[in-house]
Amino acid sequence: MRQALAEALRRKQSEQWLAENCEAVHTYNEYVEAQGVFSDSVRSF
Repeated sequence: MRQALAEALRRKQSEQWLAENCEAVHTYNEYVEAQGVFSDSVRSF
């Protein structure tokens, strides 16, 4: 039961974080699509 409660709490916290940061994540993804990531010019693969 303790493990199930801990898992439910983690799931709830994850959902809350995503709800609070959804707009920022979306904005960052749009930026990366348009500009690329900061390491594009230095990666060797």
